[in-house]
Amino acid sequence: MEANNNDMFIDMLEKWAECTACDVSVPKKRKEYGLEQVDEYMKILPGAEYVLTQTLNYIFSNGLTTGSLNQDEVLDEFLYRKNEKGNTNLAELRSTVGMGITHGYSGLRWYDGNIYQYKWGEYKVLTYLNHGIEQVLGYVVAKDGKKVPAFDFNWTDYREYEDFIRDIDEKNLILLSPADFQPIRNDTSLWYGYSPLLKDRERLDLMVATYERLNYDIRYDGPGRIIIRPKDGYVSGTDVSTASVVEAGLKADEERVAKVKEEAARVANDMKASSSDSVIVLSNAFDKEIQHLPRVTKATEFLEWLKSDTMLLAQDFGMSPSLLELGGVSGNVSMTSIISTAMLNSIVPLRERYATQFSSFLANHLSTREIPIEKVYFDKYEMEQRENENTMRTKIVNIMSLLNAMDDENGVIRPEALQLFKDFGEMLHENIYNENEMLEELTVGTKG
Repeated sequence: MEANNNDMFIDMLEKWAECTACDVSVPKKRKEYGLEQVDEYMKILPGAEYVLTQTLNYIFSNGLTTGSLNQDEVLDEFLYRKNEKGNTNLAELRSTVGMGITHGYSGLRWYDGNIYQYKWGEYKVLTYLNHGIEQVLGYVVAKDGKKVPAFDFNWTDYREYEDFIRDIDEKNLILLSPADFQPIRNDTSLWYGYSPLLKDRERLDLMVATYERLNYDIRYDGPGRIIIRPKDGYVSGTDVSTASVVEAGLKADEERVAKVKEEAARVANDMKASSSDSVIVLSNAFDKEIQHLPRVTKATEFLEWLKSDTMLLAQDFGMSPSLLELGGVSGNVSMTSIISTAMLNSIVPLRERYATQFSSFLANHLSTREIPIEKVYFDKYEMEQRENENTMRTKIVNIMSLLNAMDDENGVIRPEALQLFKDFGEMLHENIYNENEMLEELTVGTKG
């Protein structure tokens, strides 16, 4: 199967090289400093990592499945196998989805039976325009595994696709086929997705500034802004105005003016670095009146705002705040109903958004002739208030008992009742036996 994928990739390259209506390019993405700002948000905002971790916990809470018991054994062995980095493939997949949520995109590379994450900036999409349709030619990564530098290709520079491959190699880049590389994006209509944190920069910047100001105020308990005026007549025996001293307008008294300025600078620096227990001595160069200017905007005014940081981040990530026990609950509503509603409206759509991207990618590589795998997806979420399977089985048995009692006038079970009895029997058999004709393990309760 891998050979066929490579052949398809080579055919695509040859078709591009021969195409006179094609143009190869690298789709533009957001400036890197923007996503570097996302890195800063994730480091500075205290609730960011918590919200992301909880979001991923909910997304992966029911695990991955193929819908088949035998195929799941192959999938589970792969997910918990460690790659050359020492990470399990499940951890690589989880981290890739996480960066897709926060930064907008990340990538998975299949190599030697395992997957490896490529973070933002570490790969670029190479596309070509064919009759007005932009198609993926491949994905470019750096040989050293670092961020891919800016580059561009002009299809007119290459006569053969071997020339193109040679140019890629000379740039210390690796061209990967779509069969061996899968981007994970929060918006598949964009080549590099988008970061929801950058779309919420105004609110997040306000939170960052408030945290920084509060930390500064706690570490440095300064006096605030203070105005101290030099005393009139201090420079010489004659009356000298304060403005003249500050502006150094008297040429004859430049030396004395300089001393006053030096003294003023000393007092200003002492006050700037002072705390509540500092002692500052003023010379007789200054007037008795000292004016204090209170702060117009106080960081403490934003304490209530900071309490909503995790709620804002949950909204940015598409996560229901109620799953994080955030926000108020009005009315007589049970937590079971709230959680189930949040799971169905938030987590299930998130699962589908990302599972549809890596499903075929993993299935194609994990499939064998003996055990073909069609798709990989997140196991379904079952609402907690639903009846468990044992209750459903009990109801089927009761129905079969009633059908068995439907005798005609001769004491023989009616034909229509007999057919329904057989149908329900087959239904019950399929429910309690797996594909290997082994009894399913009976469980109490349901998934949630």
